[in-house]
Amino acid sequence: MIGLMTDSEIDGLLSRHRIGRLGCTVNDRPYVVPINYIYDGTCLYSYSAPGRKIEVMREQPLVAFQVDEIETESSWRSVMIEGVYHELNGVERDRAIIRLTGGNGMVAKSLATGDRIVVYKIVIDDRSGRFESRDS
Repeated sequence: MIGLMTDSEIDGLLSRHRIGRLGCTVNDRPYVVPINYIYDGTCLYSYSAPGRKIEVMREQPLVAFQVDEIETESSWRSVMIEGVYHELNGVERDRAIIRLTGGNGMVAKSLATGDRIVVYKIVIDDRSGRFESRDS
């Protein structure tokens, strides 16, 4: 059976995982890259050193994101998100770092003082989830 996930199931899947795939595009060329993230119920938060991913999202902030749970080829769940990239600064950046590091003081301090680290959020515009499960 293939079906649609409920909002609660989508929230659960996004909350259980920390790695997904971010898709963005610039100059009509797609770019997909794995990222680690945290989900707060409304937005995804992540960080990165400057590079191609950040350059692409700065130029075209409309992005997609996908995370999966795959048990077998016929038993899986997948969530797709469409959203908008926003870089964080100040207090919002500091709060995101604490969430991303789970409060680990040394890691949080390293990120907070890393001038080259870009902390960002994906504001979710739309989301959907699908699943397949074997019929009993």
